[in-house]
Amino acid sequence: MKLDDIPRIPLTALPTPLDEAPRLAERLGLRRLLIKRDDCTTLGMGGNKVRKLEFLMADALAQGADVVMTDGGPQSNHARLTAAAARKVGIERCILFLGGPRYERFDGNLLLDVVLGAEIRFMPDATVLDMEEAMQLEAKKLSGDGRKPYVIPIGGSCPIGALGYVSAIRELAAQLSDADKDPLIFVAVGSAGTLAGCVLGAKLFLPDAEVIGISVTGNAWAWQDRAARVATGAAQLLEVSLSFAPPQFRVEDAYFGERYGVPSPAGNAAIIEAARTEAIILDPVYTGKAMSGLMDMARRKLIDTDRTVIFLHTGGTASLFAFEREFRHLAEKATT
Repeated sequence: MKLDDIPRIPLTALPTPLDEAPRLAERLGLRRLLIKRDDCTTLGMGGNKVRKLEFLMADALAQGADVVMTDGGPQSNHARLTAAAARKVGIERCILFLGGPRYERFDGNLLLDVVLGAEIRFMPDATVLDMEEAMQLEAKKLSGDGRKPYVIPIGGSCPIGALGYVSAIRELAAQLSDADKDPLIFVAVGSAGTLAGCVLGAKLFLPDAEVIGISVTGNAWAWQDRAARVATGAAQLLEVSLSFAPPQFRVEDAYFGERYGVPSPAGNAAIIEAARTEAIILDPVYTGKAMSGLMDMARRKLIDTDRTVIFLHTGGTASLFAFEREFRHLAEKATT
């Protein structure tokens, strides 16, 4: 396997912590709950995309890129961290194509995008396909002007990016005791690249684990199909004889609420419960919704509560500050 032979630029201190969450475990009826703290990566206020960008930025530099482009929603963690990674490796121009719900203020991740000097092309309510077509057109124009653009798909969800989570599962396996080597691993699914890397990584390093994706964006089948393609491509890069089909990816899609980027009542409640039991800070777009899925499935005994459960905290704290209105009622109670 060629994981250590593939170019990678260190962008953060690793390994990230693996924390016990005993009070939350007790409330959920779990024997053991661990939280893999990928919110603690050190680049640009952290998050899971840093692991992907270590491989993607190495590839960009190898190709001589002088412009990096990617896409996402207004509160995209990936967009923010792509801008940060570009600055870190010396690529001065980063263009972000942002669709999804309209925004009124530059706050949360959007504010950090601006601070990091990214160029923002807002495409109100655009689909992923719309944004990625716009990126390709911009890349063609830049190439014609003599520039060398590097296009990163939404979420960094491509075979090269997925290697970041193959590596993360290897790291996780080394942190677990022998008694915990058959965990249930919960992860938010926004563009399926992290899910793809986790499932491939589990095949290689934690073969008795089960990865459960909680969709924060839409129906399961689309992400199962994309994850299968990305994981198969990543396996080819590693030169391992594995291929994947959509049914090999478990994605639960009952928890994303109204739509991507719009908080859900269950997700907001999960944010409060995690904060007040374990001082774990989640966000309304990704990790809050993913935790609401874990909580519901545990309380309804839809999972084996005797197995060790690991919640992969993918970050997103910055976006919490863009949703003050969702938690204003708590502030009013706290100040009376």
